[in-house]
Amino acid sequence: MIIQKVINNNVVSTFDSNGKEVILMGKGIGFRKKTGDELDKTKIEKIFTLDLSGKSSFVQEVMAIIQEFYEIVLDTEHPAYQRFATHLQYLETEILSKKRPIEEDEEDDVEFYERNQKKYPEAYVCSQKIVEHIEQHYNCKLSADEKMYLIIYVKRLILEMGHQS
Repeated sequence: MIIQKVINNNVVSTFDSNGKEVILMGKGIGFRKKTGDELDKTKIEKIFTLDLSGKSSFVQEVMAIIQEFYEIVLDTEHPAYQRFATHLQYLETEILSKKRPIEEDEEDDVEFYERNQKKYPEAYVCSQKIVEHIEQHYNCKLSADEKMYLIIYVKRLILEMGHQS
């Protein structure tokens, strides 16, 4: 199997024998790897088949980060998942149209963001992994507002899907 995209050190995407895109998880599976490298099959711990019905790779990448962080499988039909996916699709559109501000926007509610950081520490850590991925792979800088929204969406997603956080 050939790596199509390295999402992080423990998550990569590739295509299975039927040509369907899959997300693979495993300790170090993406460490020091790049697109086109041969995959070490012995490092595969989990395989996620992507539901490509209307979800962009951007949304799939973010959801894969959440699944890895919480070690869960998300129900793509759950309303909380759909709500978050809709927000991510909007964010992706903004990023790809290059309308995202490079610098912090003065209107950002940094205090509210910092309060949510402290109130939901686990969701904050997960959302930081998402922010790092987005900023690194999509060459943009997310505002404090957007980071705050990610914390809240991650927290709601985990709570509403019945996973304690």
